[in-house]
Amino acid sequence: MIRSLASIKDFNEASIISNYNFDIVDIKNINDGALGYAGDKEIKLIANKLNIKSLSVTAGNDTHPNIDVIYKRAEFLNSLNIGYIKIGIFDIDYLEMHSIFLKKISHLNIKTVGVLFADNNLNIQDIKNLCKLSYDGLMIDTITKSSISTLDICNSDLIYSFISECHMANKFCGLSGSIKHKDIENAMRFKSDFIGFRGALCSSQTRDNIEPTQCQNILSTIRNINQKMYQEAV
Repeated sequence: MIRSLASIKDFNEASIISNYNFDIVDIKNINDGALGYAGDKEIKLIANKLNIKSLSVTAGNDTHPNIDVIYKRAEFLNSLNIGYIKIGIFDIDYLEMHSIFLKKISHLNIKTVGVLFADNNLNIQDIKNLCKLSYDGLMIDTITKSSISTLDICNSDLIYSFISECHMANKFCGLSGSIKHKDIENAMRFKSDFIGFRGALCSSQTRDNIEPTQCQNILSTIRNINQKMYQEAV
């Protein structure tokens, strides 16, 4: 079954999302680039509010993670029992820095997710190289949040190859990046482990505020498609 991820920006949205059964709740500063860090105080408040849910946190927009501030964030998130830390892979030339960082935090329980970007000239060789790193999982997102989605940028062959390479490397994988409600069935046909949403959860696709009706619609659609896909597979 394909899981759902919902990105929230603050405690108020945590209160809304607590009423819905998203598999993973992602905490990010939506006003600070692709992977803005929401801040220790806000994250702790949200973690206490959503203590029965699986949580992920975006670590920031640094070129590579092998810096003290990201290491300290990883330790802090681990202390809160956050499930996943999302690390941006903004520049393929810094893979060695990612490797060093992953070794430094290998003693922590938190799972690491490397975030690739569809609008960053992503190609299959980059994916193969990234799968050699010790990230627990990888996902494709977009740097620019607009009407252009990951599904618009990446062709089907590349997405299928991404998912195949991840699974062959024993990594989980996800798709996100301006995926709209109308795109869900198309996104789910690739059978990634999860699909992430932000704009589709908001009113008028503005990404500013989560709308409860949109949350319910997204979850209902995912549930129905999951039931159809996996019933047919039996």
